[in-house]
Amino acid sequence: MSRLKIGFAGRWDPRDKKSWSGTYYYSYQQLQAFADVEIIHLPYPKWLREYLITFYKNPQKWFYQRKTAVEFLKPYATYFCKQLEKELMKRKVDLLYMPAAPQLLAYTHLQVPTIFMTDATFQQIQGYYDTWQNFSPSNIRQGIELDQLAFQKATHCMLASDWCKQSAINDYGLSENKISVVPLGANLDLIPAKEELNVDGNSCRLLFLAVEWERKGGAIALETFYQLKKKGINATLHIIGCVPPVAINDAAITVIPYLNKNNPHEFQQLHQILLQTDYLLLPTRAEAAGVVFCEASAYGIPSITTNTGGVTTYVREDVNGFALPPNAGAELYAEKIASLYNDITAFKSLCKSSRELYEQELNWNAWSKRFQQIASIL
Repeated sequence: MSRLKIGFAGRWDPRDKKSWSGTYYYSYQQLQAFADVEIIHLPYPKWLREYLITFYKNPQKWFYQRKTAVEFLKPYATYFCKQLEKELMKRKVDLLYMPAAPQLLAYTHLQVPTIFMTDATFQQIQGYYDTWQNFSPSNIRQGIELDQLAFQKATHCMLASDWCKQSAINDYGLSENKISVVPLGANLDLIPAKEELNVDGNSCRLLFLAVEWERKGGAIALETFYQLKKKGINATLHIIGCVPPVAINDAAITVIPYLNKNNPHEFQQLHQILLQTDYLLLPTRAEAAGVVFCEASAYGIPSITTNTGGVTTYVREDVNGFALPPNAGAELYAEKIASLYNDITAFKSLCKSSRELYEQELNWNAWSKRFQQIASIL
């Protein structure tokens, strides 16, 4: 029996570990395990970039002080859809996989079955992320149009969260039987053995792992640390991926502005920190999915986070952590962590079930199995 031939069509190169924070790379690796994969990575011509900037982006910026996401403009999507159709005339595939690239699907007329994967609809992220605010009304209309068309034209939508699924149904009119919610996995090359994991429960080592201080709730995380100290708990805090906008003068806080997981030495540094972490503390303000929660669960680390966006697809109550209400302050976060710190049995049980959830659902092998099940019925 011949192997399935899959076309991987996206906006970035799936051989690059940085593409979509690693999700392109790790999904590509999974597809290669059972199929022949054709990468369809279309170049962005200089003339198109200059045209969109000159006639769309700059006028909105200069005259209206509005932002423009050129990749959500109809001319951009129309061009790339035509290029994709041309490529598929030359490359015959059995199935097309399109992660987070509605621009390549919206205005196509494809004969090949298509699995569209993403973590949010364009409509639901308007104003949700700080970076997705103040766009021109025309840009928003075009973005919603092409995004909705992509969802509708896909043979099946493989969505990364229940949050995204609800928007696809309520905002875009998709039927539920066209959607599967399939969590992403941990974007890690090394997964620790169970025997390596920290489960002693005698310490309170916190980790804030994020690139964006404000969006990920850095101020709440920092204040949570201080609240725990006030409760007499000898907590420590690692801040990795960003630099707090306030001065840090506490020896129990370590700030590492950046660690590159693709650099073996820096990954080993992160690996050792994760092995010595008791809680992932991430009071995020906006989150479409949550690869970091998969990674924490792989290390048996409970996540203390926020019930927002797609978080609860990844953080299950009292299974691999807790998602507190969006209006929860540092005191509530500190109370939750202190209650676990003072109950070693509960903490150890949470660590165990965190790792179990990773092994059952929050890993790329599980994602691959669901992909194959979906592909088999298209």
